[in-house]
Amino acid sequence: MNSSISPGTMWCGTSWYPISLTPMKKTKFNTWLDTATQFFLSTPYLLWVMLLGITLVFTFFQTPEHQQINDAYEIGDVALRDIKAHRDLLVEDREVSEERRSQARDAVRIVYDLDADLLARIQTRIEEAMTIGRSLFEPPPVETGEENSSAEKIPDPTFAMVLETKPLFEEKLGIPISEGAYSILHKHRFDPDITQKVQTIMDKVLSNGVVANKELLLEQEHKGIVLRNIKTNEEQVINHLKVFYGPDQAKAMVRIEGKPLLKRSITT
Repeated sequence: MNSSISPGTMWCGTSWYPISLTPMKKTKFNTWLDTATQFFLSTPYLLWVMLLGITLVFTFFQTPEHQQINDAYEIGDVALRDIKAHRDLLVEDREVSEERRSQARDAVRIVYDLDADLLARIQTRIEEAMTIGRSLFEPPPVETGEENSSAEKIPDPTFAMVLETKPLFEEKLGIPISEGAYSILHKHRFDPDITQKVQTIMDKVLSNGVVANKELLLEQEHKGIVLRNIKTNEEQVINHLKVFYGPDQAKAMVRIEGKPLLKRSITT
């Protein structure tokens, strides 16, 4: 049997069958796809813009504010997955918090200020105040040529005259003083020995340490205090607190220390 292959057909294997080589007609979808492909290839930056946009949208929906938790749990239930709260939650245990605050307060030592220059300032005030009264008993300066002239002895100033200097005396001393005590100083002509004795008494009392509130100080005995030098800012921990004087104890020690010293000075 004669066979022939007509033009436009193709031989395949041992058998043959005609395959049409006529081009297929493009559909609308293929046309749109080709157009889109050409567009993306001609504008490569658009791919990066789309990638960035997709990343932002994905990140936006992953934020806690846009994640809704639909699981409902009761106390004692076991969660099937980790659940992250979309906001901070404060659950305060009042008893434990108050206990820790109390422990923190108890652990901190109270700081007391030490004025190391206080004694020197007080001794200077005592000397300046006594000098005011003592100057009334000093003779006036003698003019040249009158040394050999017979001058009458100038009498001591009366107590009424000395009493006029009492306000200035108190201002220099820093504390008020009674007229009785001022009359004793007048009687002894504001003796420098009395000045020295008073300074010695103040040295013994203040060197021991005086606090404004002894009861408050003793409440810190179980943990001690911090003593800070206000001039050098040096600090030291003090555990033995009973040695310090309170105001009443300081007054009593002034009398105890001063009575024998001033008694000998006044009676001589």
